[in-house]
Amino acid sequence: MYSQGWLLIGWVLVIIGVLARHGFAFLIGFIVLLSAGASYLWDRYCLARVEYRRSFTPRRAFYGETITFTMEVTNRKPLPLAWLEVIDELPQELELLKGRVIPSTRQRRQHLVNLFSVRWYERVRRHFTVRCNARGFFPLGPARLRSGDIFGFTVRGADVDKTDYLLVYPRVVPLDALGFPALHPLGDLTARRHLLDDPTRIVGARSYEQTDPIRRIHWKATAKSQELRSKLYEATTSHRFAIFLNLDTLGKYAEYRGFVRALLEINILTAASIASWAIEEGHLTGLYANGYLPQGLRWIRIPPAPGSTHLATMLEALAKVFPTPVMPIGDLMQLEATALPWGTTAVVVTAVTDPPLAAGLSRLREAGHGTAVVLVGDDADAGGLPHPYYRVSADRGWKALEGLDLRAEGTA
Repeated sequence: MYSQGWLLIGWVLVIIGVLARHGFAFLIGFIVLLSAGASYLWDRYCLARVEYRRSFTPRRAFYGETITFTMEVTNRKPLPLAWLEVIDELPQELELLKGRVIPSTRQRRQHLVNLFSVRWYERVRRHFTVRCNARGFFPLGPARLRSGDIFGFTVRGADVDKTDYLLVYPRVVPLDALGFPALHPLGDLTARRHLLDDPTRIVGARSYEQTDPIRRIHWKATAKSQELRSKLYEATTSHRFAIFLNLDTLGKYAEYRGFVRALLEINILTAASIASWAIEEGHLTGLYANGYLPQGLRWIRIPPAPGSTHLATMLEALAKVFPTPVMPIGDLMQLEATALPWGTTAVVVTAVTDPPLAAGLSRLREAGHGTAVVLVGDDADAGGLPHPYYRVSADRGWKALEGLDLRAEGTA
């Protein structure tokens, strides 16, 4: 609107109006110059001192829950904005229950579009309800602001590169909804509440017995007494669980070959539900997975510990984990076998079975640990696996993932 051609026309009309004493020509020229000046002013300063921020409540949610997404625009100048368009980028896994969204050129992304006017020194907030349709660690942003002159002839844009993150925990369901026995979900491995030795708490020494493993020998006491002595541990009733999650859903160590999303999500759902159940029962529970987190390429390793805070740590890891396995799950089990406290129950959640898995189970039993295998899906072969093992069918797992209560159907 403020191009040289319009300015020239405006000045010509003003000069003609003055020289010819033609009021109409002068008025038209003056309006053209005034409009050009206003257009220039809005085009240059429309996005100056305009701030945009986003927030969501709560900042962490579970799969299937809804959150409140809030966008806020503040105009910190005396120049009002006749129109302002805000385009914010969101992941497709967040379903906007009300509002306008358009597809993005980026994979699995969408744009939330809002158009409104902002007066001088005004703050505008808009609230949206969003449903979390997947677990994950989702980036929100960047955003783009667009505005222009009051006549709509010029448009100016600015990018807001700030990115916020929303953590969505995996869904947690009762184990009987997945087909586990209601009374003792993992059989006799957890039904026995007798006293166990806690290797982390040494209270003295006793005479060595031939059945004692080498790592139980108390070398300082042996040197002092000149005879073999074994460590005496404090007794505890807390059972230890180590959940081994296999992120390989294709078999034969499927690194860089993709994954089956349905099996992957049911795997994570099952592991999260077992961890939640074990923590609620008062057991020390740990999580090991052959996937890596955004912070690095090392596999997930969370040693057994009690408490809701520890459960939140495990659920956060399951929310953030990448689906690419860094090693066969059997190799991870062999690596961790000797590091686990003696007598730990290792629960392996997997959608595929292979020789490394069998070798890892054997190594765990040799190290003095109990084992249980949870097969996810209908195609996982149970042949050659030690007992006990359990199966979560694809149909039951998927319906549990979608939030349908299957406990009335009984166990599978």
